[in-house]
Amino acid sequence: MFILGTITGFLISILIFVILAFFRSAIEKRIIVVEKVLSSAGAKPRGFIIEPKDEIELIREEIIKENKIHGKDTKISDLI
Repeated sequence: MFILGTITGFLISILIFVILAFFRSAIEKRIIVVEKVLSSAGAKPRGFIIEPKDEIELIREEIIKENKIHGKDTKISDLI
């Protein structure tokens, strides 16, 4: 029975391969049509939104910049 199942599976795989090879051009045409439809569907987002910086972030950047000028490390407690 094992040999019969193996032979049947092998024949089915050859049959599927032959069918796919025979209808290859028709399948590729349909795939191209589906890809065109999917690529043109819906609105596409372009770019991204940049949120404006808060006053707190600007103050933190100034503190860090001043400390870099003086060659100091910035403590986290200064930024909080």
